[in-house]
Amino acid sequence: METIIFKAPVGTKEKLRALNPNISDLLRRAAEDLISRRKRSAHDRAKHLIFHGNGRAARGKEYLKIYAKKRG
Repeated sequence: METIIFKAPVGTKEKLRALNPNISDLLRRAAEDLISRRKRSAHDRAKHLIFHGNGRAARGKEYLKIYAKKRG
């Protein structure tokens, strides 16, 4: 294991202890979680934002004209 030291605002230690008495374990898990998130691709991290339509919008101007009439 490596030792990592960082400075935190006053009161942080008490707040962390309230979450988990084993601060080292708490911080270790948080660091591992951050690292595992970074390993995912941009697509994996944003796939919940992707709209999966029916593909009809890609058919061209005719569809867009019909859609614009329905919406407007």
